[in-house]
Amino acid sequence: MIDRELSARLRHRSRQSGIWLGLAMGLAIFIALAGFVWIYARLAPVFSDFVSRLPAATPTVTVTPAVTPAALAPRPSPTPVVSPVVTPTPAWQATHRVAQGSQVNFRAGPGTQYQVVAVLEPGTELRFLGEQEQVGNATWLHLELPDGRDGWIRTVDLELVRR
Repeated sequence: MIDRELSARLRHRSRQSGIWLGLAMGLAIFIALAGFVWIYARLAPVFSDFVSRLPAATPTVTVTPAVTPAALAPRPSPTPVVSPVVTPTPAWQATHRVAQGSQVNFRAGPGTQYQVVAVLEPGTELRFLGEQEQVGNATWLHLELPDGRDGWIRTVDLELVRR
């Protein structure tokens, strides 16, 4: 014979246990997700050295000037002006820029074991100092920022500046 009161109590306890189990699983998932996000945020600058960058496609815009009657009219020739010759001083000129994607570590030496001097945003312009070094499968370039700080970045994280 079935005891109805006992059955009701067992069903109630079963529901209660299920609720507690569901809450415990939800809490465990939340803790695991929060831990992953925290670890990812702390290690993102380190891992950015290992992510390869594909060259970004740059859009090309062609502008065709409209011809107006004023443009076809003859213009008087300008009077030549003689100006003194000025010798330009050598200025800092960018040779490379940080590739599009994410931030890149600017390191004190050629390798991930060196200290991070700065974290550079995509598009940051740099000047090549003429020194490169092969470390493992990566080629590192010695570069300089416009403010004079120097450091090293992998070639896969850079694009050439075309002038």
